[in-house]
Parts: sequence; C-alpha cells; structure tokens
Amino acid sequence: MAIRTGRLIAWSLFAAIACGGSLLYASVWGVPEWNSVFQGALGPVISAYDGWALSIGFVLVGVLLVGGSLAWCWRRATFDYLPAGLGALALLMFISLGLPVHVVSQIDAALSLVIVGLCALLVVKVFLSALKDRLARRSRI
Repeated sequence: MAIRTGRLIAWSLFAAIACGGSLLYASVWGVPEWNSVFQGALGPVISAYDGWALSIGFVLVGVLLVGGSLAWCWRRATFDYLPAGLGALALLMFISLGLPVHVVSQIDAALSLVIVGLCALLVVKVFLSALKDRLARRSRI
C-alpha cells in the first residue's frame, strides 16, 4: 500500500482541519451553548419523543459516516479513508457538546446500544466461524 496517495493526503488534511478547527473555535469563542436561538429552531425536534428522535438520528449519522468510511477502507483494501472517519467523528463530537444535557445522555445511551450490538455481531461471527471450522474438520475425518 502506498502511503503518499492523493486520497490519503486529502482526507488527512480534512481530518486535521476538522479537529484543529473545532479546537480553535472552542478555544477562541467557546463551545456553542444551548440558548434561546437553538431552542427556537430545534425546540420542536427535541420535544418530539423527548429528544430521542434527535439522539437516534445523531447516532445514525455518526454510524453511517464513520462506519461508511471504515467499510469503504475494507472494500478498497486501503486505509486512505480512515482519516475521513476521524474528521467526521471530531465534527460530530463538537456539535454534540452544544446540545442539552439530557440529549447528550440519550446520545450516549444510543451509542452504547450500538456498540453492544456490534460486539454481539462479532461474537456471533466468531461462534459461527468456529462452528463451520469444526464441522468442516469433522467431515474430512
């Protein structure tokens, strides 16, 4: 694998700008706070289903962006798109800092559910692979 590909350099620059930009913005102007401007625009969205719609949507966007970049890396057999996932994750984390506390806790709960589900899929995959190997070994004897 070539390390100096144009895609890797471009996505690394995107990740550096996303991480550094959010850090610089937070250092200079502070983290965006939940105030009356946001309450007016996002109030109906958060009040619908007590904010779970926003939380699940936020987690789904993160899973699609970060998981999509990881899946694309696996499909292309390269690590050029890994920095894209890092940059997307940095932007999502910065946006979540400005949300109300109860929505952030719901995002944390939904993200924990996603991680537990992924771990369960991994355990099932390992179990099925071991079972397949065991049955294949038995049929050769």
